[in-house]
Amino acid sequence: MKKEAPSKKWNTFRTITLVIILFIYIRYLFDEDPTNDRIGWSVMILFWTFKGLFDAIEDKNKGNKKSMVANIVFVMAGCGVLLWQGIQVIF
Repeated sequence: MKKEAPSKKWNTFRTITLVIILFIYIRYLFDEDPTNDRIGWSVMILFWTFKGLFDAIEDKNKGNKKSMVANIVFVMAGCGVLLWQGIQVIF
């Protein structure tokens, strides 16, 4: 039983985080203001980045090194896109 408790807490944290990000995505993408679509798509990229990060941590715990490396590359690409979008908004 003790081994399942951290896993349940981790899955609950992961699910709540991803659902909150999805609600933010839906709010910005489907509102009346068309200028918020850019924010909505950036939040969707943030969702996939966090999902990749959570999957990489899970793969590390399970010992799947190839899948972990692929997820880390995916997370780095997502962070790069978010950084690029952030720089475009600032300048």
